[in-house]
Amino acid sequence: MTADSQTLSSAPPRIGPDEASALALRHYGLRVETVKPLASERDQNLLLTVADGGRWVMKLANPDENPLLSDFQAAAICHLQAADPGLPVPRLRRSLNGARLVQVRLADGRDSALRLLGWVEGLPLVDAPRSTAQRRALARVHARLCAGFAGFTHPGQDQYLQWDSSKLHRMRHLLPHVAGDEMRWLVAAVLEDFTRIALPALPELRRQVIYNDLNFHNVLVDAGDPDRIAGIIDFGDIVTAPLVNDLAVAASYQFGPDGNRAEAGEFIAAWVRELPLTAAETALLPLLIEARLALTLLITGYRASRYPENAPYILRNNAPARAALAEMRSCSPAQNAGWIASLAKEAA
Repeated sequence: MTADSQTLSSAPPRIGPDEASALALRHYGLRVETVKPLASERDQNLLLTVADGGRWVMKLANPDENPLLSDFQAAAICHLQAADPGLPVPRLRRSLNGARLVQVRLADGRDSALRLLGWVEGLPLVDAPRSTAQRRALARVHARLCAGFAGFTHPGQDQYLQWDSSKLHRMRHLLPHVAGDEMRWLVAAVLEDFTRIALPALPELRRQVIYNDLNFHNVLVDAGDPDRIAGIIDFGDIVTAPLVNDLAVAASYQFGPDGNRAEAGEFIAAWVRELPLTAAETALLPLLIEARLALTLLITGYRASRYPENAPYILRNNAPARAALAEMRSCSPAQNAGWIASLAKEAA
């Protein structure tokens, strides 16, 4: 195991309801009535309902995560609150002494960074009906979030993150964990093309902090009006990277379970209408979409083999990624470039 995969292989923290309640009272002055576990890949998330009826998400970071990275995530949310107060993102609650994070010692002797975020009400997009209007609305909100991050800096913003697809080449050692010979071959081909074409070009692209995880589990919609975006949650994968990577990541999920290129195209066109791409970004976008899809298959395949008891959660985006990558690779690079160019022209 390499240092790059340390957080991927580290067991998430585990605390019980009584300990969570005690931490909420000691550090935030909140009297908790109920504690409900929430799904998570490498951290621990708990939904707290307090005496006044308010609800909060207690997040305990993976003990192998650099505390500077945890503070980066907390500071980013605080920045967005100030930069664009209307964005539908969680609000961070500071501790009684004004800190963004609280360092806690777990029962197993490891340390974890704890933070408290306001609960965002809404229906997860993965459970909602889809529409063109919804895709366009999400693209506008996501582009607005990207604009909100412009100019934000933090000492932890350049920490290595396994989910940074601009570092895809560093995940080559996980290739044996991609299930199926044909799909493994496709992922290997993406790795080769990324290293040869994209990697040398990335330093010339616009860079900033990006959200980096606009999957259907992290987007909430209004249950009564699914075309309205009610929330974007989980800032655990933010990173400094080329701006176009955030569009590539978001677009990689828009193919849906069956690799629907037209639906992904609706999202891309709406996003580019809000934040136009440069010629270089437009040219690289198809390969960067493929890079994110390949990264999803590499990481989820590895983690599912490492933690089979949590495999259903870890693999929740695996099948759609396989369908999307098969669809992208069914066309030549020239055809994919023409597709993106036509979407950019439509948005202009």
